[in-house]
Amino acid sequence: MEKMMFIINYSKKVKKESNRIKWLSFTQIAKETTAVLLASIFFALFLSGVNWLLQQSFIHVLWR
Repeated sequence: MEKMMFIINYSKKVKKESNRIKWLSFTQIAKETTAVLLASIFFALFLSGVNWLLQQSFIHVLWR
């Protein structure tokens, strides 16, 4: 019986707390998703460029 009361009280607290959550609007989600995607693409291109430059410099040094 004691476990049952614990589960009921816990469920009530979870429901009460979940009502306090402020969800983002669709516009906010779209803006933040776009920002993350653009930042990811930028860093991927940047790291690819750095990798290519290092690769070219090692090729140049090793073949001399």
